[in-house]
Amino acid sequence: MKIVYGLMAQNGDAQELLWDLGFWESEETAKEYLNAEMANTRGITVEPITINDAIPISPEEMEEEKMVACSLCGIEYNREDVNMTDYDEDVCVNCEPEYRNNPNLHVI
Repeated sequence: MKIVYGLMAQNGDAQELLWDLGFWESEETAKEYLNAEMANTRGITVEPITINDAIPISPEEMEEEKMVACSLCGIEYNREDVNMTDYDEDVCVNCEPEYRNNPNLHVI
């Protein structure tokens, strides 16, 4: 979860998010925008908004992730696509059904 800041307008009994104006990383920058661009308006406040961050790790960390080679077919996969815990070998998702039926397959 991540907190960003947006502008809210009072609309009757509820507040309405002015989503088309954007979001800010800090409350201070949102207030600076409000004071600079909307100085003559009333009833608009800066409020924290909790969002679900789709990517929990930074793109720099994602690039550093190592690929893992399947012990059976030798093809490199993302770590999530290789079962490294349930078997003695590293088995990819493509080889896993056959390996489950015959665990004596030869490793390359």
